[in-house]
Amino acid sequence: MEKKVLVIKTKEELRLSSLKKGEIHKVHLHISDNSLGVPWRVPVIVVRGVKKGPTLGVTAALHGDELNGISTIFKLVDIIDPNELAGNLVLVPIANVPGYLMNQRAFSDNIDLNRIMPGESSGAASRIYAHYFIEKIIKKFDFLLDLHTASQGRVNSLYIRADIENEQTRTLAFLQNPQIIVQKFDEKGTLRAWANENGIPAITIEIGNPNAFQHGLIDETLEGIINTMRFYKMLKGKVQDMVTDAVLCDHSYWIYSKKGGIIDVFPKLADQVNKGEVIAKVYDVFGNVREEIVADKSGVVIGKNMRPNCSAGTRVLHLGINMDSPDPVDIPGNKEFQSNI
Repeated sequence: MEKKVLVIKTKEELRLSSLKKGEIHKVHLHISDNSLGVPWRVPVIVVRGVKKGPTLGVTAALHGDELNGISTIFKLVDIIDPNELAGNLVLVPIANVPGYLMNQRAFSDNIDLNRIMPGESSGAASRIYAHYFIEKIIKKFDFLLDLHTASQGRVNSLYIRADIENEQTRTLAFLQNPQIIVQKFDEKGTLRAWANENGIPAITIEIGNPNAFQHGLIDETLEGIINTMRFYKMLKGKVQDMVTDAVLCDHSYWIYSKKGGIIDVFPKLADQVNKGEVIAKVYDVFGNVREEIVADKSGVVIGKNMRPNCSAGTRVLHLGINMDSPDPVDIPGNKEFQSNI
C-alpha cells in the first residue's frame, strides 16, 4: 500500500487517538505565544500504525543550533510505512523553534530549555514554552530518544548519555549504534530527567557537531532508532547487538585550560588517550608555548574544543573513563536477553 500523508494542519492539542491509523500526519502544534501575540508552533510528525503498540517519541533541536537530529527524523519518515507499523511514532524535528530561527542554542530569552524542564504555566517565556512542550507533546510518549549534538565551538563523537544502572534506559542505550555510551545520571532540569522521573524511559543521543548535517553519523543514528523499534515490536526484523564496538564509560568529565592564548587540541574523536599524555598546547601570540595540557587519567575522547582562541578556563577535551565490560545478559542480541522481549 502507498503511504498516505495528510495536509499539514495547525492544532491546539495533539490527540493521537483522533488521528487516522495507517497514515502520516503533519501538524503545527500551538505551544505558546510570541511577542507579536501569535503562536509559537512546533512541527510534529505523527506516524500512526495500523496495529496496537507503544508510542515512541523522537525529539531534535531542543538546542536550536543542534541540527543533525532534523535530518535523522526526515530520513526516518521516508522509510517508515504506517501500514507496517505497530503503535505510534511521534517525531519533533525542531523542538526549540525560537532558538532555531535565531540560529542559537538557547530560547529567545537566552535560557537553555534543557535546564528548566518541566517549566511553569506562568513566568518567563522559556518556562511557559517548556511547560506546554511537556504537556502537549512529551506526555504522549511511552519512550523518548532525545537527539542532540555538541555545542558551538566543539565537536562530538556519536555517543549516548544514559543511566545504565536503570534497566529500561540501559536497554535503550544498548539498542542504539553509538561509538561511546556514558553513564550519566539524569541532570535535574533536563528533558531526559523529567521523562524518566515520570515513567517515560529516555536517553540522550549526541550526534556529532552543531549547525551541520553529518550524514554518516545520521545514518548510524537512524540504524539505532530502527533497531529500537524492532525491539519494542513496532517493526518486524531482527534486533541487532549494537554495543559490540561501543566503548562503555563509567563517567566523563571535561579537562580545562589554565592559561589563555591560542590552543591546539591533538587527539581525534573516539581516540584512546593515556594518563600523562599531552592532549593540547596553549601558545601566546608569538607562538611560544604557555601551557601543555595533559590527561590526568586514561580514557576515550568523547568531544573536544575546536576554537583556537582560548581563555583561561576553556573546556578543552571531554574524556570518558572506561568501565568494565557489562554482564552479557544486558546486551540486546544475547539469547537470555532476547527471551525477555
